[in-house]
Amino acid sequence: MIRIALPMLLMLASVASQDVGSSGVVRGIVLDANGQSVAAARAKASFTGSFDGIVPNALTDSSGRFVIEHLPWGEYYVTAAKEQEGYPDQTNAFYNEPNSYPAVVELDPHHRDQAVTVHLGRRAGTIVGKVVNAKTHEPVEACAELRRKDEPSVALSGMGLIGSSFRRLVPADTPFTLALWQRGYEPWFYRDQDGSDSLRVGEGQEVKLEIQMQPNGEKNRPPSDEELKAMVESAATSGCSTPPPTR
Repeated sequence: MIRIALPMLLMLASVASQDVGSSGVVRGIVLDANGQSVAAARAKASFTGSFDGIVPNALTDSSGRFVIEHLPWGEYYVTAAKEQEGYPDQTNAFYNEPNSYPAVVELDPHHRDQAVTVHLGRRAGTIVGKVVNAKTHEPVEACAELRRKDEPSVALSGMGLIGSSFRRLVPADTPFTLALWQRGYEPWFYRDQDGSDSLRVGEGQEVKLEIQMQPNGEKNRPPSDEELKAMVESAATSGCSTPPPTR
């Protein structure tokens, strides 16, 4: 028989009661643009103040409903995404839409359980394709940057963002630039037939890209498999080790 001293039991009970007493619940339903419930969407409750860690989230059930529990008191933005069907994570500024605002709830001792209706934003566009060595047609893993033209300070960048075989959501009907770079290759910049550096994809549309990276000679040879592995591992924790090239 396991024996636990009474003081220990009292302490555990006190800790448990404090945890329950100082946290709340956000529950609700996720709807699409037609007002239909959305199953298997990812709902998030993002603390509006400073926060470091995993954003509390939950998947919606077959009726589009979700429950996010154990939220400390405070104000939260509640959003939803379903990237597998083209609905991006609106908490990422790269996908923000004009006049689109998240639901906001306040949790406190007087409002412990808040209900909210969350609307998915517009479907994103999609870019798909491959990144290869222009001479050998072997796959290339490169650093990449996507930057909005309407808000140049907003961008996505890093290793693995545009992999050797990629499928990436982009904000619908929003022009952006695309650049790739890697040791041993000339930087690659998107240009259309007219020379414009803007890429725009319509809502729910898909654009295919065949990106060919030109080797820049033995002096700056492509990295070996071991070097590439080390670069990828480093990028996983700190992003690309070199800044984006200038056009």
